[in-house]
Amino acid sequence: MRQGNDVTVDELTFLASPAGRRLLETIAEMPGDSLSKQAKLRREHPAELVRAALTLQDLRVRAQSKFENADRMFFDREGLEQASGDVIAEHRAKRYAPFGHVADLCCGIGGDSTALAQVAQLTSVDIRPERVAMARANVWACGAGAQFVCADVRRWCPGADAVFIDPSRREGGRRVTRLNRYAPPVDDLSWLTSTRTVGIKVAPGIDHDELPETCEAEFISVSGECKEAVLWFGDLRSSAGVRATLLPEGDFLIGESVEPVPCGPVSDYMYEPDRAVIRAHLVEQVAVSIGAHKLAPDVAYLTSDSYVKSLFARAYGVDAVLPFSIKRVQTYLSDHGVGRLEIKKRRFPMTPDAVRGKLNLKGSEACTLILTRVNENPTAIFCHPVPAA
Repeated sequence: MRQGNDVTVDELTFLASPAGRRLLETIAEMPGDSLSKQAKLRREHPAELVRAALTLQDLRVRAQSKFENADRMFFDREGLEQASGDVIAEHRAKRYAPFGHVADLCCGIGGDSTALAQVAQLTSVDIRPERVAMARANVWACGAGAQFVCADVRRWCPGADAVFIDPSRREGGRRVTRLNRYAPPVDDLSWLTSTRTVGIKVAPGIDHDELPETCEAEFISVSGECKEAVLWFGDLRSSAGVRATLLPEGDFLIGESVEPVPCGPVSDYMYEPDRAVIRAHLVEQVAVSIGAHKLAPDVAYLTSDSYVKSLFARAYGVDAVLPFSIKRVQTYLSDHGVGRLEIKKRRFPMTPDAVRGKLNLKGSEACTLILTRVNENPTAIFCHPVPAA
């Protein structure tokens, strides 16, 4: 049975066949939009196969930012959105390299299976047959092999040395962060964490109160955007309680106990901690390492009188600080010939797009505008990035 825009197993079988590959190649080379392509292709192919092929071709284009072999892989929309890309999957697979047999549970379209199959004997499991078919095709497309099983992981798990599980974090189309709202709920998988060496992929916005004491929580960012978190148990766990990992470089920060830093006014430099650092609740630790203070207890921006290079925070030189109003911001930007404006915000009521829409940018100069609260007052901080040495 079709679910939304998902592809069926029969359609996947066709798309993976020589005839299906020819259809996909034709679509990639055809000019025009999707509607015009559909009209032409339906003269020679069944409507459902044309729809499935057009959808897949569109998803392959979108997937190029995640997967090196996207043009040979198979996706549905939800599966692509939730899948780990190559950078994270390859980073995570390194933890599994010491284990002979690994199980990838709730494998989805096989984003992690493709990396895990490179380091261990792999069994991939999913409850949906079309996802199992996609994972199989995607692992093969990447030149690897594995065993694939369609099963409910709440009831069955292969006998493996280590387990990775990626439960769905969607409920009725909405993202969820509570572990008991995942599908399957992590509460239903308690047998895993008590008896297995296991890694569980969770939402990066997970409440720290939900983190089990027996796990290591790793928050992972890619190019500054926090993408995922993983709870590591058993022999997959390191001595760290909390870790922030920054990819693609691979730098990491392990949580340590530090005293709260003071709050104060904006100084000569502003620092924006990496999103993984923020999600891991390690902002205070970064502040201590660079001698910075905070603007407010619940604002993640840091500031200091001097510049200190940090792998875990981006630095900006402060040019001006003004009480916020659109008129004041516009006057400053006009006086300084700013035509290229980057807007950042924390604890500020307006969105960057809403602010930008009220501004008239003319000129050739570039500026970064940080919108936040200082002493509970809406504040505009005009600054420029400090080049990395």
